[in-house]
Amino acid sequence: MRILVVASRAEQGARIRRAALGLERRGHAVSWWGSPAGGATGSPVLTRLRELWPLRVDVVVGDGGTVWRAGWAGWQAQSRCLVLDVGLDQVRRWSPLDRWAWHCSQSYGLVDLDGVAALRDEALGLDPERLALWPDGATAAPEIAHPDTEILERACQRALARHRGRALRPAVLVDRDGTLAREVGYLVEPSNLELLPGVPEALRRLASAGFAIVVISNQSAVGRGLLPLARVYEAMARLRILLRVDQVELDAVYFCPHRPEEDCPCRKPRTALLERAAQDLQLALSESVMIGDKLLDVAAGHGVGARGILVRSGYGADEERRLVATPAAGLGNGATSAEPLDQPDAICDDLPQVATWVLGGGSAA
Repeated sequence: MRILVVASRAEQGARIRRAALGLERRGHAVSWWGSPAGGATGSPVLTRLRELWPLRVDVVVGDGGTVWRAGWAGWQAQSRCLVLDVGLDQVRRWSPLDRWAWHCSQSYGLVDLDGVAALRDEALGLDPERLALWPDGATAAPEIAHPDTEILERACQRALARHRGRALRPAVLVDRDGTLAREVGYLVEPSNLELLPGVPEALRRLASAGFAIVVISNQSAVGRGLLPLARVYEAMARLRILLRVDQVELDAVYFCPHRPEEDCPCRKPRTALLERAAQDLQLALSESVMIGDKLLDVAAGHGVGARGILVRSGYGADEERRLVATPAAGLGNGATSAEPLDQPDAICDDLPQVATWVLGGGSAA
């Protein structure tokens, strides 16, 4: 996402500024209108009004004391999505211009547990559906894996998805390792993430056709103790940045950090991550496609009514041989031996060939 942070110096805005720095570290394109908390890591800091005019952003982030300023900056930068850290006292002090800016944008408010009941009970004109809770316990420093950063990221994605309209969108739900990036085993060093040939162009073609691009990945190395959670976010940040160089912007990233034996509902072939993405991003799963180099990717797609495509990159060629040799065997990695292998809707060499198949109506590869 392209995010503009309207940074006030008020203490009430410190939490969302720190969370916004976490988004910057997750690879989102963040610009600052005002001074960032703790110092930005190379992102643009805008100081003049004319710098806003050529800027194009998806979401504006700020606090409840900057609602009019945030709305105005968003209009200059062609965004109608606001995500604000709001409190009861701030909302009570809103001017008519503040309220107008809130209601004229696709606005979301992040509130703490103490303030949510009051904001919902008082007749302040805020739609409860546009309020979300901050997690308990704020952090004093921006952290890439902190729950505050996660909540802000999802709120920005929901605001942007709802701004696009009420109609549900089809999505390309795509595995990372072996599908978008070279398979290297457990990716311990984010700098080793390397895109496979043709991936950016294939994603551009699919995005231009109206598909949301969503990464759905199993990352059990975290649960196995091989790397910290922050390292996965750093690798996903590198993925975002490498794709952005080729004018591809991911709509969202979801991953499961648990071991297979934990039987987590978000680990593929189970479907919790796909369902969460559909809720956050307003996706039509029945019109979507799940792509990966393992048969569990195919099974996850079929589990939500989407098509499932196996690519021969990564582990895909081995999976294809297993599919031919043992069609009644189990999936492994979370499925039992009594479950038959899911037959892919298509088997393609790589993501560019998948794009041709999808855009050809499922009849060309």
